[in-house]
Amino acid sequence: MLKLRNSTIKKHLNNLTREELQSEILNLAIKYPIIQEHYYSVLFPDQEEVLDKYKKIIEKEFSNHKGEILRYPIVKQAIMDFSNVSTNKEQIAELMIFTVECGVDFTLSFGDIDEKFYRTISSIFEQALKYIVDNQLEEEFVDTCDELTWSSQKIGWGFGDGMTELYSEYLGHMDE
Repeated sequence: MLKLRNSTIKKHLNNLTREELQSEILNLAIKYPIIQEHYYSVLFPDQEEVLDKYKKIIEKEFSNHKGEILRYPIVKQAIMDFSNVSTNKEQIAELMIFTVECGVDFTLSFGDIDEKFYRTISSIFEQALKYIVDNQLEEEFVDTCDELTWSSQKIGWGFGDGMTELYSEYLGHMDE
């Protein structure tokens, strides 16, 4: 893949008039919907339309595979894409926690899955908890994460114990 330096792009952009620059950005937004999503998230940070789109992508992966192998890259890509387009930290954390909720619900509905499934969901939970702590969102998510941890206790393969350890490590201080 060809890669331009930022300085080269800046030089090009500096040579454009305001109207040419606006036109270039509008053309990019038309050509690449993810850019339009980014601007939507910037201009309307409290709206949930973009968040809902990515939740549906994740939900579809869990609902279409009733006990079959899930396509983990699609789930992870949805989280990464939303994190790249959104400026709303609460919604980014919400999407990660939503993914873990889908994983726990999936297991409770269809029984034990496999080790890769539990590692993936645990990894997303840890990323979410780290993100929550790093962005000082503990108050907003402690109850949801606590409930999620409790609901995971009936799941085998040490998954529930791992969820409890992660919760304790990142949010355990909130229970005191």
